[in-house]
Amino acid sequence: IINVNFNKAYDKKVTTKKLREYLYTNGFNFNNNHYIRYKRSSGSSRVGKCLFIIDKLYNHMNKWSNCSLSSSNYDLASFEAYKSLSLSSIIGTITIPLDSILFIPDYKSSFKEEVISIEEDNGRLISSSIIETITNNIWDGESLLDESLFKDEYESKHMLLLRNKFFKSCGFKTRLQKYFKDKNITIDSLNKLGFITFTNDIENIKMVTTPSSMKFLKFMKDGFNESNIKKWMNQVTSTFGVVKYDKRTRYFQGKMVQSSYQLINTLNLDEDKVELLLKPSKDYLSLIRNDIDFMKYHFFDATKRESSDKDEIVSLGLESRSDLIFKLMNINYNFKDTKLYSNFRNEVVKVQKERLKKGHILLEGTNSTLFGNGIEMLLTLSNEFDLNNENNISLSLESNEVYSSFFKDDELIVCARSPHITMGNIYCVKNNKKNPLWEYFDLGNNIVGVNAIKENIQQRLNGCDYDSDTMLMTNNKIIVEEAFKNKDLFKVPVCNIKPSRKNKLKEYELDYLTSVNLIGNIVNLSQKLNSYLWELYQNNEDKEKILDIYQDICILAVLSGIEIDKAKRSYDTINVNKEINRIRDKYQLEFPLFFKELYPKDIKTVDKRIYREYKAPMEYVYKNVISTIDFRNKKDKVKDYKSILDIMNFSKEIITPTEYRHKEKVISLCEKLDKELNSLNKLLRNSEDDDETTIIYERMKSLKEDYRYKVEEYINNPHVLYLVLKAYEDEDKDKWNLYSLILESKIFMNHLNSSKEKMNKVIESNDGEYKAYSLKFTKI
Repeated sequence: IINVNFNKAYDKKVTTKKLREYLYTNGFNFNNNHYIRYKRSSGSSRVGKCLFIIDKLYNHMNKWSNCSLSSSNYDLASFEAYKSLSLSSIIGTITIPLDSILFIPDYKSSFKEEVISIEEDNGRLISSSIIETITNNIWDGESLLDESLFKDEYESKHMLLLRNKFFKSCGFKTRLQKYFKDKNITIDSLNKLGFITFTNDIENIKMVTTPSSMKFLKFMKDGFNESNIKKWMNQVTSTFGVVKYDKRTRYFQGKMVQSSYQLINTLNLDEDKVELLLKPSKDYLSLIRNDIDFMKYHFFDATKRESSDKDEIVSLGLESRSDLIFKLMNINYNFKDTKLYSNFRNEVVKVQKERLKKGHILLEGTNSTLFGNGIEMLLTLSNEFDLNNENNISLSLESNEVYSSFFKDDELIVCARSPHITMGNIYCVKNNKKNPLWEYFDLGNNIVGVNAIKENIQQRLNGCDYDSDTMLMTNNKIIVEEAFKNKDLFKVPVCNIKPSRKNKLKEYELDYLTSVNLIGNIVNLSQKLNSYLWELYQNNEDKEKILDIYQDICILAVLSGIEIDKAKRSYDTINVNKEINRIRDKYQLEFPLFFKELYPKDIKTVDKRIYREYKAPMEYVYKNVISTIDFRNKKDKVKDYKSILDIMNFSKEIITPTEYRHKEKVISLCEKLDKELNSLNKLLRNSEDDDETTIIYERMKSLKEDYRYKVEEYINNPHVLYLVLKAYEDEDKDKWNLYSLILESKIFMNHLNSSKEKMNKVIESNDGEYKAYSLKFTKI
């Protein structure tokens, strides 16, 4: 299998579209094999990638992944999306016997609400404030998993995102068997309700799922019935892939969450409120800059990294450097006075400052996986929630309530999901932990129970479902106060555009259309308009004018959903680019100043954008950070740094010519590694694919190991080490990559003097004398 990336034209005449048409039609030859188009994942299709397979393997593999379905009979967009589910990267597997699954129908809740409806009118989009019927599939993409399935490495987890062929579901940890016993539920009682299972023993049932998770049924006549479920079971095995599980945020052991500029710019924060919002972050920045113990805490405890996340992988340069620097400092505390540590500290502060300028502010809260109406799913099994009643009310949560173990009962919380486009996507809720039926679930701190019965949550959160979608949740007082103040002013944007079937399209046409992704353009334009809207709001402009602008922003919110889902759902008659240009031309707004932070600094072309300052929340954030965070001072400039040589133990002996040659070899190797790592870092920054990111990261690790081995060969005695260190310090070199291989060598560690002074350990303590954000700490 070869992964082909359609990201460059051959020349002006042979575009990526023509290349795709040619290769999809004719395939290509490589290493004496002929390759033809196989399939692509939804994520890869959005960045222009597709898998090609050796032709001799195609029929067998295609039959396996298609589950004996034929794409010619179905909507091509959804079929291509669902047959690629078996391509998902998995972290492990779990065995769920197919006869241990209970299949129940989905339930849809319909109700009326005033919304901003986006509709098509002669090829263009229009928005209007109307009373609209909203329909929610309340269990869309979720399942209940008995707690007994959470074994071994999954024992401490609370949800598993599962994949099988034409199956995709998020399974939540449930005391399912306990519920069956407590309610005297039997196989017979389940069968009488019209539910389907292939076991005769209630104790065998370990999973409850619905047709929304079983994509196979979308392509079967009559959908949900025993015959069609059997056909799916004949095509799959009991081995389910685990894509991911719940995890806490990486900030302060999961107690803090990072905001985004999109969220900040949809809150009506004035300059004073922004100052208050930023103060804890600025105090923390000052703390880690001036206190080495807290700098160590920052890396080893406050921001524990997850290597699976692209953003964290890119930042591993600083984090891997911290590992070694503090290892050395634990041996010799004087390492804190070297220029190497000073440069490291300044770079950490710079990176943190850049993050703040982009709206990445730490808040009390978490990211939580959405779990829709779990109590109602349980009550369905005991016939206490009637699937035949179209007018059911929620039996678990009132309107605008959630269940979260992370927060206190009755606490007010602001929620937002990514991509977050505008004010109508903010979800203001109260926490309700009172229902005793939550005891049948083990959800941990990072899963949130939500209600979609007569509650417009799914459109408010920009088309969310429950197959592991997450939302940011915070009880930050400033954000809660401002969000709740305007929660009724901006109505929810709702998509009332009918998707079109794509079975007439050819595969190359569908994949080309999917690869032209405009989500970045949509988000950026929406933030321009949000900035402009808040400016008019603060200038006390006419309310009707403000709401007119908001309706155009709502069109962008709906377009963002169309762009994200176009790998599995197509809208033939909507020209997204045309709609973006129409709205852009209507307002002709300059770029907000904070946009300077959203584009890479190494763009070779001249920035021709025209900027101006708006009276808007993110503008206040940007201006505040630039004007108030500046740690440069004369003391730093004139400070006498300790030489690394001063804290080493070298004997004075005659150095041989061979040792001088070895020094040159070591320096040459370090400089070569530096160049190669820079090239790979550039690839990392431009990578838009998680698998590709992982491969590049692994290559970087492997490369460093290879060079470390070579350097060890030449630094075979203290004299060579001394010469290399002296050469760097004589030339005042302070590039980290040039030093790293030397400092990690065994001989360096052996000759590093041990100091009497040792580092303190920072620990969280309720009566601690140090404060960071809302937390207290002490040192031991």
